[in-house]
Amino acid sequence: MTKTIYVPQGYCARMISATKSYGIGGLYTDSFSTCNILACISEDKIILAHVDYPTLMFWNNNLKEEIKSIKNLEKIVIISREHENTLKNELVKFICSFVSKQKVIGKEIDINHDGIYISFNKESSNDIHPNIKIYPIGNREGLELIHHPDEQKFLSVQKIQQIIGVNAKFITKQAKNKNFYIFDGRAWEPMDEAELEVDVSHPLTKEEMNSISKEEPYIVIAGRAAGIVEHLKNRIPYTTSSQELGIQVAFYLEGYLNNYDYVLLFNRNLKDTINSSHNCPRSKEDKIFKDNINQAVNQGGDTFNEVQSLCKLYEDNSPDTDFKKNVMEEITTFSRHYQERKYYDCLKQEYKEIEKQALLLSKNSSILYKQGNFAEAAQTLVKSITLYTYCSSKDHPSLATLYFNCGKAYQQQGQYEPAAFFLETSLILRQQFTKPRPYAEIETTKKALKECQAQISNTRHFG
Repeated sequence: MTKTIYVPQGYCARMISATKSYGIGGLYTDSFSTCNILACISEDKIILAHVDYPTLMFWNNNLKEEIKSIKNLEKIVIISREHENTLKNELVKFICSFVSKQKVIGKEIDINHDGIYISFNKESSNDIHPNIKIYPIGNREGLELIHHPDEQKFLSVQKIQQIIGVNAKFITKQAKNKNFYIFDGRAWEPMDEAELEVDVSHPLTKEEMNSISKEEPYIVIAGRAAGIVEHLKNRIPYTTSSQELGIQVAFYLEGYLNNYDYVLLFNRNLKDTINSSHNCPRSKEDKIFKDNINQAVNQGGDTFNEVQSLCKLYEDNSPDTDFKKNVMEEITTFSRHYQERKYYDCLKQEYKEIEKQALLLSKNSSILYKQGNFAEAAQTLVKSITLYTYCSSKDHPSLATLYFNCGKAYQQQGQYEPAAFFLETSLILRQQFTKPRPYAEIETTKKALKECQAQISNTRHFG
């Protein structure tokens, strides 16, 4: 099955024709309400951007440059929720300031769908656009998603800074620069430390962060976040209520403050909910359920599966009460939070295994190259590069070397065009992303690339 790049809120990814050689078939995003999804389509490049208000407000130049870089642009499809026109109108106006209106089309999707997939493949049955497919909420069937290695961190920071630090931005009239796109068609973009940590250099932002304790339960953090939003309403036209936005950001805040410890947070919030003065048991079954949950949580460790069993038994065999209604709703929320955080933890473990496979292939390729088996060495290196592409970013120390070795293996076979592609990519990585800068390797790469380009030029001239 081909892989699919996942594009989180506030970011953009591109595919070029060469991307398909990495076993990547398309780009996907979901979980949007007031945001707009921007899909740019050309014959040799597709772009998917998940545009929220801060992106349009602070990083519109990044968006503009990305779109203007597309040669032979066919269409720009702007996808929004039905009747959500505030951001859509601003986005359309912005895009049409430098792109012909004839190339821009607007589409709306209903509340039952929130997944957008774009690929080079055209299907006439698609109702948004031949290159675009929509997915129902919570349904990613048929998609094997790969995520940026630091997605959990930078997405949390991006979400938190929708409210934390906004006052400072208005005072200083400055926004920290960030990567607009996360995947450039060949590899994941590395994230600066500033994108992985909330910037508390301004006193106001530091005060906002200090007002929230890492030990506080979710409901308290949500209330404090809502209070910050309430003070921002005269500056930012939030389309959601302060309470709703506070609840959304609280998930990311408590994760960020507690190093995304999904077990700790699940147990803490469960204990706070079951013992809250707002949730008083009404029936004998309510009291037994409360005692059982407290006993499970007090034992420590991962209680998720045990809690799910207790909830199922309680739900099936107890009368309806206000306690039952409130507690079950909150446990459902915290169970979802647990699963979302665990998803990223499992992803980290999966990426470690993928990297081990890639390293083994790299070692095997070295043996093959030394034996003069350049064709098999190149094939093995491509497989290794593909695996590293899934699980690491451009600044991974092995990636530039793998591209160089692959280029040399193709060069040894007289296949100069693929050799030039891999050598050129290695040169970009070594010049822009490898630290400390490997000057000797850069010169070696330049020399090999120049030789390939000369051979390609001669072939074309005399062919």
